[in-house]
Amino acid sequence: MDIQALKIDLAKKILKSNKPALLQKVDQLFKIENDDDWWEDLPVEIQESIIQGVREAADGNVLNHQQVVQEAREKYGY
Repeated sequence: MDIQALKIDLAKKILKSNKPALLQKVDQLFKIENDDDWWEDLPVEIQESIIQGVREAADGNVLNHQQVVQEAREKYGY
């Protein structure tokens, strides 16, 4: 089933339904989906940067707080 046929099928099912609980669940799904849309609003460069950071963290390529403080002291002399 292609996306347009699926949309039509879902719309028909929603229009035929008289079950408030089911309709509220569908509504909740749309609310959740809309809450997650922020990722798509980010520029591609930012998305790539975040993905790279997650990969580096997963690979263990991270610094703890003490290491960051030490590096800052060495770099900026405070």
